[in-house]
Amino acid sequence: MGESLVQNQCSSCGGAITDPSFKNCPHCGTLLDKVQKTINEKNKNIELCQNCGSPVTFNIEKQQFACDFCHSTFTTKTENDLDNLIFEADNLIPFQVPEGLVKKQFLEWLIKGVNVPLDILGKINTIQLEQVYIPYMGANVTYEGAWGADIGYNRSETYTEYETREDKKGNKYSEPVTKTRTVVDWNHSSDIFSGTAFKSFLINSELTGSVAEFAEKVSHLVFSSDVKPFDDHYTAGTRQLKISSDRVSEVLRSIRGFTEKEAAKKMQSILPGDSNKNAKITKLTYKLTSNYTYVPFWKITYKYEGIDYIVIATAVKKDKIEMEGNRPVSQEDSSVERRMKKNGRYGLLASLLFFLINIFDVFSDAAGPVLAGLVLVGIGVWIYYAVRRHHFLSTNKNYLKNNLLEYPEYTSLLKEYPE
Repeated sequence: MGESLVQNQCSSCGGAITDPSFKNCPHCGTLLDKVQKTINEKNKNIELCQNCGSPVTFNIEKQQFACDFCHSTFTTKTENDLDNLIFEADNLIPFQVPEGLVKKQFLEWLIKGVNVPLDILGKINTIQLEQVYIPYMGANVTYEGAWGADIGYNRSETYTEYETREDKKGNKYSEPVTKTRTVVDWNHSSDIFSGTAFKSFLINSELTGSVAEFAEKVSHLVFSSDVKPFDDHYTAGTRQLKISSDRVSEVLRSIRGFTEKEAAKKMQSILPGDSNKNAKITKLTYKLTSNYTYVPFWKITYKYEGIDYIVIATAVKKDKIEMEGNRPVSQEDSSVERRMKKNGRYGLLASLLFFLINIFDVFSDAAGPVLAGLVLVGIGVWIYYAVRRHHFLSTNKNYLKNNLLEYPEYTSLLKEYPE
């Protein structure tokens, strides 16, 4: 009995491969092209360029990934190590706001809250201030691109219209009238352009809630002219929040979208002609230069009735201190205010209802004066409760303000840091 000839075997199931043109095993479906299989496995391990966020492909000859969009190259190890990197700050902004000044501003900020308990200054305790550096990334982007658009140029042209006239005898006749109109000549045009853009991003994941939102909002502080090269002498006695690798990765992926928006603005500003349509960027490349900057903040913690509250305040400029955080709220005062607001809205709603009934003549004309009176009553109820609510809130704020002026620690701080 003769032996059968087996040209190849599947490495996965051992099945015979009798046709060399097969791309997949006819028995188990495994991809037979080892080179392509290796590429597919590599590409499954990474999806986005760590520089611009575009899809990347693996070059098996060079054993590295390449991005067709921004032309970055990197290895698998580089990508995997990105999340394990320990980032260090390149520069920082030294503290400019002294402790006493920020504490004075904090006490003023505290009593400005809506429905803050009237006894807060008497029951607040263990106020602690800590100097904290929060990390931001300043992204400098230099981009180059090309655009294409239909460009319109206005021009004036004359034309003739025939208008019907009447003579003194009433006979009608047509008379040519020369008029002028504006027309647009459209031509497709294209050109290259370039520009730069800068944006700062919070790169810390420890902050949460309103504090994190506030830190995001004041990221413009990275633009400060007081930025200095990082030096340990500035950070002595302070706490530095960590630069989060996850946040850095997220920011790097968002840079592409940011660059596209900035480039689109630039393109619109340089398009020639009197009007344009179908404008689009046909090519865009960019280079990113980033700096990690520590920005100074004061972290303020305090207790009210056993509950901890946190506030953070900027410490870049003495003349412009911003802060955000949590204040205690009086549930009783909040209920009173909500009740007055609700009653006022009921009055306004009733006024609107009676007005509509009167407009659509639901009742007889004799009911008109009564409905008009009810409309005025509803408006009066709304005004009454609006005035009461305003008086209630103003009274509470004045009470807290007077208490603050008698608060011993605040009076001493006011002498040291007058308005």
